[in-house]
Amino acid sequence: MKQQSPEEIVNFRNISDQYNIYLVDLWGVIHNGIKLFDNAIDVLKKLKNENKKVVLISNAPRTNKTVKKFLLKLNFELGLIDLLVTSGDVTRNYILENSNKKFYHLGPSKDDDLFYGIKNITKNVHDADEVVCTGLIDKIGQDISNYQSLFIELINKEKVFICANPDEVVSRGDKIEFCAGALAKYFKKLGGKVKYFGKPFVDIYNYAEDQINQQVSSILEKNKILAIGDNLKTDICGAQNYEIDSLLILNGIYKDFFRNNNLNFDKLLKSNENESLRINKFQQELKW
Repeated sequence: MKQQSPEEIVNFRNISDQYNIYLVDLWGVIHNGIKLFDNAIDVLKKLKNENKKVVLISNAPRTNKTVKKFLLKLNFELGLIDLLVTSGDVTRNYILENSNKKFYHLGPSKDDDLFYGIKNITKNVHDADEVVCTGLIDKIGQDISNYQSLFIELINKEKVFICANPDEVVSRGDKIEFCAGALAKYFKKLGGKVKYFGKPFVDIYNYAEDQINQQVSSILEKNKILAIGDNLKTDICGAQNYEIDSLLILNGIYKDFFRNNNLNFDKLLKSNENESLRINKFQQELKW
């Protein structure tokens, strides 16, 4: 099905009065893992001045507390946002709610704080009921196939794979790096069972909605909510699943694609196996 041409947004100020709540992605929209995007920060400041609700909704496999510390290191002003919700928050809640199960952490040590204070975490993968993946292990590297023997062993023992970050790739500076979502995809391809927490799955949106409802007295109107992100499979698909409008930022993980293919959204959707996805609006970068 041919994609109906999405609306190009040259200046964000032209649509700011259409929405009251903004669900904004972090990586690729607000920063690139190394530095903040000045124009995006300017948009947040303008929205703050207009008394709009800004919720950062991220597939970071860490708690919002940890992500806030990272943002502060980038000199981000936390006063510009009303809430920060992460896939790590939703994953942690799931683990706490399933205290009868044992969980094993598969991922880099920098994500260990996600499990702080949780008693049903085991250091032995063979003792675990479910394996929580937050990302690639440093010593194994970026070659996904290096996980094959481990994954086959886990699948044979019927271990469930929990993906704490459905993103398959992320743009760090000028480099593209694999995320937990890429490992989850490979685990599933080998025949394993995967549970996802984060965008595009509605759990994280419902979690964010609960948090927002604690701050506002009025009922949320979905036609007044806009999701902003740079990833079709998570941000845009998630917005469609949650039934809200979306704005695709082109200067994120797809910047090389659009540099070579102009504004060929049909080709982008086809290459990402998302031909039925609806892109409402797009902007080169988040800019007022």
